[in-house]
Formats: sequence, C-alpha cells, structure tokens
Amino acid sequence: MMKKLFLLTMTLLTFGFASAQEMTLEEMKASKAEMETKIADSKAMVDATQAELDALQKKINMLSGWMTGLSGVVGLNFGGSNQWAAAPNPTATSQALALGVTGYANREQPKYFWNNKLIINKAWQKVETDGTNGGDLFDNGTVDILNISSLAGYKLNEKIAISALGELNTSLENFLEPGTFDIGVGITWKPITNLVVVIHPLNYHLAWSGIGSPVSSAGSIGAKIRADYQDEFMFAGNKIAWSSTLTAFLPYTGDKNAVAAIDKFKNPILDSDGVATTRLAGLTEYTWLNTFSFQVWKGIGVGTTFGLRSADFEFDGLQSFYTIGLTYTL
Repeated sequence: MMKKLFLLTMTLLTFGFASAQEMTLEEMKASKAEMETKIADSKAMVDATQAELDALQKKINMLSGWMTGLSGVVGLNFGGSNQWAAAPNPTATSQALALGVTGYANREQPKYFWNNKLIINKAWQKVETDGTNGGDLFDNGTVDILNISSLAGYKLNEKIAISALGELNTSLENFLEPGTFDIGVGITWKPITNLVVVIHPLNYHLAWSGIGSPVSSAGSIGAKIRADYQDEFMFAGNKIAWSSTLTAFLPYTGDKNAVAAIDKFKNPILDSDGVATTRLAGLTEYTWLNTFSFQVWKGIGVGTTFGLRSADFEFDGLQSFYTIGLTYTL
C-alpha cells in the first residue's frame, strides 16, 4: 500500500512539474497576479475583522466603566555647521526639543456621559550663530499649549444630550498670558461613535490678551462650539491613532476692546514719541489641534502634532505650529 501511494505521489509531482514547464511566460505572470490578489484580499479581510473586534471592545469598555487613553509625541533635533559657505549662518549650532501629550478619560452610561480631555504641547529651541551664546535649551521656549476640558451631559436619546462644558485654553509657562476660559450649557450631538460635537448657545467667555495695557482681559456672552474626534484603525497591519479637537467661540456682539499693538515677535509697536500704540480687537477665536501616531512596535511609533489658531484678542493674524517625532500610545 505504501509503495503504491509513493508511486502515485511521484507521478502527480512529475505531472505537475511537467505542466509548470509547459506554462508560457504570460500564463506564469497571470498566475502570479492571481496569487497576489488572493494575498491582498486575505490581508484586507484580516484588517476588517480586526477593526470589528476593536470596535466591539470599545463598546464593551464603554459599558463597563471609564475609557482612558494617552498618547505622546517627542521631537528631538540637532544641527550644526562650521564655515559652511552656502548656509545663511556659516557657523551655527541648533537644538530643539518638542513634547506633546494627549489624554482622555470618558465615562459612558445609558442616561449620562462625562468626557474629560487634556492636551499639552511644549517646545524649546536653542540656536547659536558665529560663536554667540544662545543660552540654555530650556531658556528659549516656543510652542506652549495647555487645554483642559470637561463635558457632562444628560441623554435625551442616543445622539442628543443636554450638556455643560468647562474649558481652559492657555499655556503651561505663561499661565493666562494669553488664555481663555469658557463655561456654558447647551446640547451635545454624537452623530457617530467617535465624534462629539458641542453646541452651547449660552456660554460665558473670558479672555486674557497677555500683551499688557490698557486692557488685559475681557468677557462676553456668546456661542461655544467644540468638536472632538478620536479613533484607532489599522493600516498595513499597523495601528494608527488620531485625535482631533476643534474649539471656537462666537460672541453675540461685535464690540471690540483696545489691546496693545504688537509685531510678529510680540514686541509692542511704538509711535513716533516712543509710546506703545493700541488697536481694537474682538473676542472671536478658534483653535484646531491634531495628533497622528503611527505605531510600529508595542505602542512605539512615529507621529505628528499640528495646530492652527486665530484669536484677534491675542494676535492679529493666524497662528500655527507642528511637531514631528517619536510617539508612544497606551
């Protein structure tokens, strides 16, 4: 029996080898393309199944208690040149360090929810040119953001809730110079699982310009709008975490306050007599912050954080920043 089975196997292998020998180049290419398509389809099916499992786990976490998450970005850069004639500064050294942290703690129950979020971004830069001392690295801060929010709501149905929001938007080092604080009530809309949209028509907004006299702060009643989105999804077998926050305030009156006029370096603009000039500024403002983290190995990966802000009371123009570096996500 074993001898017959061996002979049958050898016959089939010989036939298969002969058939392969007879395949034309075009047939081999077509067979290879078919196999690659099957492999791609299998990977797509695995990714889709993993996404469904992750979504199911999120729902289980939501119903069982607090959902928490933490991600961070670290950007580190060194540069230098010595008599490099093609450089604007032939002899120079530079060092830069940027840190970004996004964390949340959310609780979802059948009748209420409570969402808390923390965003911190801090960067330092040191530049020395032609032997001049640029000071210590931590003496020269650049980006400095602290955003804390707490949103609580009572559900009217699965997507709409009556809610209250408190939000502080300022910096770590120069606390409330500038900065804003909001507190208000309205409705919260959850159109999809990972998106929370806050629309509060009754909101008090307090702003600090941080640029001196004659007015250092001003308050107004208006509408507060905030949208938070956070999600994790698979791409090419790796996990990508995305956190996005858009927050804005629209005052009900067009009244403007006098604030010190400054240049792009935040230095006061002086008149011909050397006296600081002023300008009129409103309280309309918005901030959009995003963090992407591409995980490579055990939560470690690469990512970027970038932000846009417009706040006339702080600065006459669009503000922006970005950080690229290593990331870690829990």
